[in-house]
Amino acid sequence: MKANPKHTNDLIHAGSPYLLQHAHNPVNWIEWHSELWQQAQRENKPVLISVGYSACHWCHVMEKECFEDEKTAELMNLFFINVKVDREERPDIDMVYMDACQLMTGRGGWPLNVFCLPDGSPIYAGTYFPIDKWQQILLQINSLWNHEREKALEYAGKVMNGLRGMNDVMAAGASQFGKAEIPSLYEKLAEGFDWEEGGANRVPKFPLPNQYEFLLDYYLQTGNEEALDFTHLSLLKMGNGGIYDYLRGGFCRYSTDGKWFAPHFEKMLYDNAQLISLYSRAYAISDAPLYKEIATECIKFCLNELHDGHAFYSALDADSEGVEGKFYVFSHAELEQCLDAEELEFSKTIFSFTETGNWEHGYNILHRNLAPLQVLESLNIDVSSYTALLRTVKQKLRDFQDLRPRPALDNKIIAAWNGLMLKALADAGLYLKNSDYIQKAEQLASWIQKNLWQNKSLYRIHSRGKAGITAFLEDYACITEGLIALYTATGKEEYANFAKTHNEQAIQKFRDPETGTWYFTPEDGESLIVRKTDLADDVMNSSVSVMAHCLCKLGTIYQKPGFIAMGMDLMGFVKKQLAEYPGWYSNWGRLALASSGGFIQVSCTGPDSQHAAQKMCFALPAHAQVSFTETESDLPQFTRKKTDTLHIYVCLGETCLEPVHSAEQAIDMIQDLISLHQ
Repeated sequence: MKANPKHTNDLIHAGSPYLLQHAHNPVNWIEWHSELWQQAQRENKPVLISVGYSACHWCHVMEKECFEDEKTAELMNLFFINVKVDREERPDIDMVYMDACQLMTGRGGWPLNVFCLPDGSPIYAGTYFPIDKWQQILLQINSLWNHEREKALEYAGKVMNGLRGMNDVMAAGASQFGKAEIPSLYEKLAEGFDWEEGGANRVPKFPLPNQYEFLLDYYLQTGNEEALDFTHLSLLKMGNGGIYDYLRGGFCRYSTDGKWFAPHFEKMLYDNAQLISLYSRAYAISDAPLYKEIATECIKFCLNELHDGHAFYSALDADSEGVEGKFYVFSHAELEQCLDAEELEFSKTIFSFTETGNWEHGYNILHRNLAPLQVLESLNIDVSSYTALLRTVKQKLRDFQDLRPRPALDNKIIAAWNGLMLKALADAGLYLKNSDYIQKAEQLASWIQKNLWQNKSLYRIHSRGKAGITAFLEDYACITEGLIALYTATGKEEYANFAKTHNEQAIQKFRDPETGTWYFTPEDGESLIVRKTDLADDVMNSSVSVMAHCLCKLGTIYQKPGFIAMGMDLMGFVKKQLAEYPGWYSNWGRLALASSGGFIQVSCTGPDSQHAAQKMCFALPAHAQVSFTETESDLPQFTRKKTDTLHIYVCLGETCLEPVHSAEQAIDMIQDLISLHQ
């Protein structure tokens, strides 16, 4: 915020850090409000909806170039009602108008700028615009509205028809996947593999954890070694690339090149939470020390830089001092300033620093081209010297960074993203065998229950000490999934019960009982120009796919076949898309594996049942629900099951077997059952 600002607009009252960034623009920005369109019709003005988020680099660029310019602001204020939206607070608005942008331009991104008629119908959309182009657009839209209104209305009608078509949900068809169909999902996905650098063979490269989770499940269910090999390649390349922060932990949002080298430097909670779960699980399957190191350092980053002592903030900005990545990169002169000669030579070898810089403007991005053993050989040093040098160099570089202005922090707390972090901590506790992470997950679950769950309803945002904005489906889905993961790790019934409560609320609020469709917004929520569903898996899983998994797991825990049927039936809405585009439906692909192999239900009871359940989780696809109790339990899953000695009860679909007394026996039985089922 500026001292003694020349201008102040209505955003000064906002809770969103992104909106507050624009509070002193000369543009008369207002927040989105329920009476917006009545206001627009009264004033007979088109509406500009400008959407972004606080860590968005190009949002900052457009603000500085356009929205801080007095002449530009004068045009905007004269011709339009100007609405600023934080996409992280209101993903429902962002999703609807992003559809419009993609329909009109064939692409999307942020900042998202959409011009609408006074009834909300879009007539023009785009992302970043330089100032000359932006002023030209302002004049053109104003001229269209004042002099060619019929043309504007006609075009808006066509756009609205297109939006309705994009958001028509196809009737559910057959939902089951059989043995013959599953390999084709993998083969279709594999067509896009980059076998040199890992990840998808395209630029930019996004981590997309859901794709690797599918590959791990596919390997565990089918034994396909190629799927595992590609997962290892991708995780190693990401972990050694510039996208990963070796000094402070945590992943940046994506790589702007094809080698994971030059990141877009913003750090988001949702990326890091999902990658913690992925690397923790990959460590449990492979025992690769690098995976444990990365998961541990990512958790440390989240706790050190995104944690308020109770819950987790949203993001760190890409920029500092007006320059993207400046906090994270080093010139050779800066390296000479903070490292001695031996440390500098070591840094050049391990982090690929150069005197002229390995990136733009003479700066160096930390990345690793050599394995530790190669570094030892190149510098002719032993392991103890390597370890000591690495520790010293990292600390000195961190200390040097700490003298710099830090990237801005988006300190709003988002329910869905904290649900992902709840799952991450529970997964890390389970797969890394770390009780401290479990304790932190339990503390987070308690905070969520006390602060975001009020009057039997969930809220999306916690900011300035209070909860606000009614939750969307992704909030319910992610918190439910996180609670199930915490129940799986701890065996404590309270977390399963809280998950079930969230699940039942979500059914009432978001599901159309006649069609079985799940919508992103609640039935009693604000009406937008279309009511969207959310089916494709992107950088975050589809909220509907997450809910489908939750329904199946809760159906197992509570012995509710109706839940399982409801979850599996959702496959029918996406089966065609999944077959054609498995990379964008990867979480659905994991459910398809359950469909083809049978949903796995494992109940471990009696002494040492927690240890046995842990072994089962390491060896089974993640769609399996593994539960344990060492004493009698009120949960239906454990009804009439013995607890005097270790018993492991296995069901695959509706086929249940005699209990066995070791995890190894149970795993062998399950693998035989899956083979027979396929």
